[in-house]
Amino acid sequence: MNSCIVVAVLTLGFAAVASAQAPSAPATAAPSAKTAEWKTYTYPEDGFSASFPSAPELQKRDLPTEKGSFELRSYLVEIEPVAFFVGVCDYGSTTEGRYPDDVLKGAENAALKNSNSHLIIEKKIALGIDHGLAFESESDTAHFSARIYFVGSTLYQSLVVYPIGKPYDGSARFLDSFQLIARVAK
Repeated sequence: MNSCIVVAVLTLGFAAVASAQAPSAPATAAPSAKTAEWKTYTYPEDGFSASFPSAPELQKRDLPTEKGSFELRSYLVEIEPVAFFVGVCDYGSTTEGRYPDDVLKGAENAALKNSNSHLIIEKKIALGIDHGLAFESESDTAHFSARIYFVGSTLYQSLVVYPIGKPYDGSARFLDSFQLIARVAK
């Protein structure tokens, strides 16, 4: 996979969630991430399920690259002051021959650069037989807890963002809920 593809995906993913942290008018009577009713949402067309505190909004964006255009599907929930994100991008045959750990490390580096954050901790992980990378980073205003997986030709990103100094103790709940499921044709 070309590094500009990884940059494009993670830039959009981190940018989408980081923008959720921009100051906004206080919501009245909105549930907090802690009091919301969590539910597992299943997306067989994208091959995953995850628990969110409310129904995620699906956004689709085309990512033009030198290898062609790819669709990024983003599932986002914002419950102030926390944002939850899953991003899915399938690169098809353009990923053949790439070592998964190299792709994941490139994705992490691009995410850090494009979110203007610095790495706090990272760890190699796996989801079944599939390679993954968990990391946490911080910018001047936001804390990012991310897990990324490279599955076949698809890059999956799960991410929780919250303000610096206001940790969200349910991050692991969301990140641990991400599961791969049988993928069905669209």
